Amino acid sequence: MSIIEAEDKTPRAPPWPLPMRVRLAGPRDCDALCALLDRPEHGRELVMTWLQAPGTTLLVAQSELGILGVAVLLTRITPRADASLHKVVEVDNFVVRADQRRRRVGRRLLAAVVEWSRQRRAIQVEARVGEGNREARRFYESFGFAHSVDRLVLAA
Repeated sequence: MSIIEAEDKTPRAPPWPLPMRVRLAGPRDCDALCALLDRPEHGRELVMTWLQAPGTTLLVAQSELGILGVAVLLTRITPRADASLHKVVEVDNFVVRADQRRRRVGRRLLAAVVEWSRQRRAIQVEARVGEGNREARRFYESFGFAHSVDRLVLAA
């Protein structure tokens, strides 16, 4: 299943970005997903946990080169003040293959994440970025994400 077809068909387009599509990941993608992680040799258990966890969805960007990136999404249902419920999608992990960075793969994958969330009637998409990760913060902000400080956290 393709979430979006993301191909730049303009005649003046450079050889990149590659034609790619975004689809749901499955167990057959485990090795390719592990290769995207910082420590691939320890990634199999993590990837399989993501793939099997209720409320967790993995979207992958794929081209003729294979899997170029992954977005790990957590969907949660939260109550509203009027006693209704709403759906929130959180980008828990977002990785683009090192040799494909700065080629709009991440932007196209994030656009697919937002579209996927809208199709599921989520009211918002969230991304948590560590304080020291300025590059990731700029990436999300350039896409229209706004800073929010509505969470209180306690280490367990």
